[in-house]
Amino acid sequence: MKLIYKLTLINAFTRILIVAAFLEFVPDLIYKAAVTQVETNLEKKEAKILRIISDKGMGQFIEESDSTYSDSSYADYTIFKENYMSIEKIADTNKDRDTTITSPRDIEGEVLEYRIRKHYFTYNYTNYLLEIGESIQYVRDLRVILLRVALYILIAIITLTVLIDLSISQYLLRPLRKIEAKLVGTKHPEKFDFKRISTTTADFRYLDNTISKMMLQIQDAFHIEKEFIANVSHELLTPISILQTRLENMLEAGNLNEEAETKIMESQRTLGRLKQIVRSLLLISQIENNQTPKEDNVNIPELLKEVAAEIDVRLAEKNITLDVNLKDGFLFAPANRSLLFTMFFNLVNNAVKYNKQGGKIKIHSALTKDGYEVYIEDNGVGIAPENLKSIFHRFRKFNNAENESYGLGLSMVKTIADFHKLDIKVDSKLGEGSLFTVVFKSGKG
Repeated sequence: MKLIYKLTLINAFTRILIVAAFLEFVPDLIYKAAVTQVETNLEKKEAKILRIISDKGMGQFIEESDSTYSDSSYADYTIFKENYMSIEKIADTNKDRDTTITSPRDIEGEVLEYRIRKHYFTYNYTNYLLEIGESIQYVRDLRVILLRVALYILIAIITLTVLIDLSISQYLLRPLRKIEAKLVGTKHPEKFDFKRISTTTADFRYLDNTISKMMLQIQDAFHIEKEFIANVSHELLTPISILQTRLENMLEAGNLNEEAETKIMESQRTLGRLKQIVRSLLLISQIENNQTPKEDNVNIPELLKEVAAEIDVRLAEKNITLDVNLKDGFLFAPANRSLLFTMFFNLVNNAVKYNKQGGKIKIHSALTKDGYEVYIEDNGVGIAPENLKSIFHRFRKFNNAENESYGLGLSMVKTIADFHKLDIKVDSKLGEGSLFTVVFKSGKG
């Protein structure tokens, strides 16, 4: 998982914990806040009623007389009994002053629970008790409303902060993505872009510098290896040629017995194979060092027909049938015709080498919307699944059926394909055969 998504998930998880804590503790706090708000409203109503009494007298509510207190009271409530108010004369002057309680009240035969504000006061030398009540159900409804509003706000804040965090993370990690793009886009160490990434983050600068230093070391190692291969190849060709000449002279002298002639001929074949290996290494080195030009305009179908004609002698040795079915009309440029011939020849030769007696090989092609594809298919020994990823490695040999294979044929194929920016796909089943697909992405190499 990418770092930016991990950071986003961590932030989201943190906010989920906040929501869990919210659901655990906030409802009680909101309930207390709702009760406090109700009590504040009751105090405001109390003050308003006392002002009315002060301005207009008690006659607004009850008669001002010295009659029995129990018969002198006033009560009022809303139609849904959500709140009520009552004033009654009392004789007891020792009551506690203002209090707020939760208590049930019987309103027209229906017992309801109220939050009640009780206020004791004296008017015209008469003691009164003022009660103003708000239904507890109203408190609960208010709590639900406040909780829902708070939850919506919390969700909105969390969503907004997650999006902001994602945007900030993308901005902060942009240099890391540029470094990643540099690495992914580098198909060869020599193509690495050493331009510094612009960033104010010290960690990213350090990472960028470290990767650049590492790529320099890899480039040096590649140069040393390629120079070594090229030099050794040049140096080996001369003594191999000298040995071959001397052996030919010994055979031409005609003074050797049959056993000696046989051994010399075997030595010549060995030297011939060794010479081919050296030439292959030298060719790979030249390609990797960009010492081979790409100046040809190659007709791929015609080139494949030439390869088929060249391999004809080898087909007869194993009685292999070759089926060629090519779509004409594809030119590839710029290219090196000789290298492309070598690439296809090695692929077809490989299909012959690892085929069975009386086997079949098909060379066919198809025009695609992106270019051209060539398919080389055989019904030979096939390749084991665990070896498919390594078949293009140098000196890697998985089948010992023939002593001619030294593990450079497919390596050269891959080197030539990379040089021309071609893709090679391999599909193989052990004991059933292999299919190599060469993909020309466009008409340009």
